[in-house]
Amino acid sequence: MPHEFTRQHIFNLDFIAEDNFDNIIRDIIERPADNNEFPAIITPNVDLTVHLNNNPTLLSRFQQSRFILPDGFPIILLSKLLGKPLKNRLAGSDLFPVTWKAIIQHQKKVFLILPNEAVAAKLKQEYGDMQYYIPPFFDATNEDVEFESEKIFPLLLLYQPDFVFLGLRYPKQEMLIVNLHDKLKNTNNKMPLFFNLGASYEFYTGMKKRAPLWMQKIGMEWLHRFLSEPRRTFKRYFWDDLFIFKMFLKELFKKC
Repeated sequence: MPHEFTRQHIFNLDFIAEDNFDNIIRDIIERPADNNEFPAIITPNVDLTVHLNNNPTLLSRFQQSRFILPDGFPIILLSKLLGKPLKNRLAGSDLFPVTWKAIIQHQKKVFLILPNEAVAAKLKQEYGDMQYYIPPFFDATNEDVEFESEKIFPLLLLYQPDFVFLGLRYPKQEMLIVNLHDKLKNTNNKMPLFFNLGASYEFYTGMKKRAPLWMQKIGMEWLHRFLSEPRRTFKRYFWDDLFIFKMFLKELFKKC
């Protein structure tokens, strides 16, 4: 019997409130994607939550995702302050290893859109049946996304994957998921489940160093990311992501 997932609606997203990945992985492996849902799994941290709320077009699509998992200590803390508690952080960087293991165990067909050959080579060593594509640099414009989608779409028709993993930056991977989903749906082809997991593959393969476990447990993983790439992430952490507090106050006052 399918597991009933508890969801908490905060920041315009229905986050899954689970202690761990057990029931989620079971559902992923046993239940095929279908056209009655938006077949995507996203793991919003503060950054993605803010970006989606500032992009109504993408928000309206990803609100319907099969699973929206809370990635980030601030999301958990703010959910409790809003009286809609999420049980545990369910980070994309933790989701990928357990999903990858289950895919190999059950010999599922998988297609990955990856940032570089080094990541692909390490994953290929573990699962030789995986298929992948590495896009050249492209801009997050409708024209560039369509151009890349036209190259990826025939590969999906050829390989017929059960799962498609994307490892690009926002909003490229989100735009690609929407584009590829619509192409598959409009042509009545097999629909895979899309995973929107950013840098998770680079952490898994050791191409990027993840924060020490003690930093993860106290909610300071963002600080490790900032110290690792200060120039790239300064605006993200100290300007863009502060919008989450405006969103929080808006929801808090709405409750009063």
